[in-house]
Amino acid sequence: MGQIEVFSPAKINLFLSVLGRMENGFHELVSLVAPVDFGDTLRIEVEEASEAGVELTCSDASLPTDGRNLAYAAAEGFLLRSGLGWRVRIHLEKRIPHGAGLGGGSSNASAVLKGLSKLAAEVGQLGLSRGEQMELAAELGSDCPLFLEAKPVVMRGRGERLSKVSDGALSGLAGREVILFKPSFSIGTAWAYGALAATAGAYDSREWAEGRLREWEEGDLSLESLLHNSFEGPVFGKFEALPLLFRELGDNDLSCLMSGSGSCCFALVSSEKSGVELESIVKEAWGKRAFVQRARIIG
Repeated sequence: MGQIEVFSPAKINLFLSVLGRMENGFHELVSLVAPVDFGDTLRIEVEEASEAGVELTCSDASLPTDGRNLAYAAAEGFLLRSGLGWRVRIHLEKRIPHGAGLGGGSSNASAVLKGLSKLAAEVGQLGLSRGEQMELAAELGSDCPLFLEAKPVVMRGRGERLSKVSDGALSGLAGREVILFKPSFSIGTAWAYGALAATAGAYDSREWAEGRLREWEEGDLSLESLLHNSFEGPVFGKFEALPLLFRELGDNDLSCLMSGSGSCCFALVSSEKSGVELESIVKEAWGKRAFVQRARIIG
């Protein structure tokens, strides 16, 4: 009946400030998040069926293809809320490493919601409104709503409250080149939050976090100076390969940050020479199994 191919971008946290734990058990965040032009691809096919259902295949055999996969859960949620009697078949071509802090699973879920909504519109069905997509995305995961936007945003709360970035600040982000690099090991999000909670003084104050973002948006603070991630303290304390490499990259005048709860990191690069130097340093420090990928911020 219909098919579509959807790009599912990775994201980086250019500023990630954890303010503390809320009454609902989630941690409160203030974060500047940007999608990049590197990511996964989903091919989605739908057809009318006597009984609605979802089938998912994936190029990465280590990932689940049932309700534990957010792409599958997003399709199920879409069918349940829309009432459409569709058989949905999804193939996920996976490139974003998992356990990296790049939001791959959340991005896949939002890509499914966008893809199914477009297919519904093409055949004259209602599908889900923008508001309904945002609501379902927030239920699926804290990072999912940000991927329904196609540009950098500031997220607050547990990630469900999104704010636009000023046009002036946005123009300085769009097209900015970064290099993503990840060691062979991953870091569990639950472990990272637990380690952060157990670290005295690890939470940032709201006034400090909002002040830093405001300074950057008003042009009084460079992007390089804005870079901050609350998770780096506890994560770097356990995984010494990360701070050792960061010190070496800093000696080469490269501005680096860990994305999300890790273990993927990124560096802002301003020239071909600095990009080549970074790739060489990462490979020498972490070996051939290290993930290294050039990308640009989507704006």
